[in-house]
Amino acid sequence: MAKKIFYVVQPYDAAKRGNGLKAGVAMEAASEAEARRKAERLAQSRAGAIAFSRAVDPDSDDAEPPVLIASFGRVPEDLFDAA
Repeated sequence: MAKKIFYVVQPYDAAKRGNGLKAGVAMEAASEAEARRKAERLAQSRAGAIAFSRAVDPDSDDAEPPVLIASFGRVPEDLFDAA
C-alpha cells in the first residue's frame, strides 16, 4: 500500500522555570497549507509552533523521518536531530 502523509502542528509553551520550552498537544491538519496556517496562528498566542509532515506506511507502520514545513516563534533548536 502507498504511504500516507500526515501533517502535524506542534505548539510550544514557555517552561515555568528558566528559558526552556514545553511541547503542547500536537494536532493533525488536513494539508500542508492548513498545517502552516495553524502553526502561524498558534505562534501568536504561544511561545512558538512548527508544522511538519511525516510519511507512514499504514500496513507496516514504517515511518520516514519528519519533514519541517514551517517554524514560527521560539521552538527547540534540535527538533529533528537523531537520538
